[in-house]
Amino acid sequence: MSKRIFSGRRVRRGRDVPGSWTRAVAWLALAALAGCGDASGPGSFSAAREFDTFWTNFDRTYSYFAYKQIDWQAARDAYRPRAVQAADAAALVPILSEMVEPLRDLHVWFRRPDGNQQATYQPPHFRNWDRTVWEAWITRNGWRQQVTNWGYADLGEIGYIAIGAWNTNQVRITAVDSVLELLRGRAGLILDVRMNGGGNDALALQVAARFTTAQRVIEYIQFRDGPGHDDFTPLEPRTLAPRGPWQYDRPVIVLSGRGVFSSNETFISAMREIPTVMVMGDTTGGSSGNPQEFTMAGGWAYTVPRWIAYTADLQVIEWNGIAPDILVSAGPADFAAGRDAVLDSALMHLRAITGPRLLVASSSSGSTSR
Repeated sequence: MSKRIFSGRRVRRGRDVPGSWTRAVAWLALAALAGCGDASGPGSFSAAREFDTFWTNFDRTYSYFAYKQIDWQAARDAYRPRAVQAADAAALVPILSEMVEPLRDLHVWFRRPDGNQQATYQPPHFRNWDRTVWEAWITRNGWRQQVTNWGYADLGEIGYIAIGAWNTNQVRITAVDSVLELLRGRAGLILDVRMNGGGNDALALQVAARFTTAQRVIEYIQFRDGPGHDDFTPLEPRTLAPRGPWQYDRPVIVLSGRGVFSSNETFISAMREIPTVMVMGDTTGGSSGNPQEFTMAGGWAYTVPRWIAYTADLQVIEWNGIAPDILVSAGPADFAAGRDAVLDSALMHLRAITGPRLLVASSSSGSTSR
């Protein structure tokens, strides 16, 4: 079965490759030796055992070593001498965090014993959404809060929906369907997801499915599938099909930016394939990993991404993000002046399409725009 990474790097075959049996045996031997140097009993903490297990779990699961050109063996050689001296898991985690920092991967994090996440990477990009400016705008424009993380505004000829997280405990698809029914007759819609860092991609695709009138390929994925860092399953297409009793087929603008990650990038990847949809704002954050969680001593846990996700045109999402159809510059000075340039640009674009009947409060003042 053919296995490849579509990233501009070398392509290799699957288990029928000469020497793959040798690699598999070597990998199993490494796993068996993971506890070498551990002289403590099974009930006590062993930094050597925890480090070797951590390293091996990444070595056999992590999906972006080849793509990111990471020498994982060199990382082991560099960090193991210091790591094995750690007195407990709390002392070991900072060393492990330092080791994985070059991955620059938002889907690699630690879960502390109290249940909170501890990130290993924070993107440096400016995000084109400001809560204070946004809240002032929605207050002027008849915002109707649903529950945490989402709501809508009826602007006459335009409907506006903001979804702040794909969280099934808060954003119920039946409630979204009800709002779409209310806004069904509007000449255009704005879907604002700039503040959405991800969540449940099944929910995201259920929403996207209300806007497509035909089945479409919206993304491809590959999973790690073997001991080699470039062993992957074949490309698997993900498709989007129409859902619900009707589809909204009028102009839609999706607002996107650097704060969009993970399952929300799947949403952007899907929406951009629909002919009636335009994505405006900035490139997405560029982080997609489908992580698996592993446990550690002392109540700690960590995650290891295991797939590569691509857009429909085979662009790797990790580190690249998804560019908008229309780039809108929005910097700190805009928000400091109380202006949301991205939202204003979307309204101007829809105003040009729908005519003079649009009546919306500007993002920078309490006046109305016609």
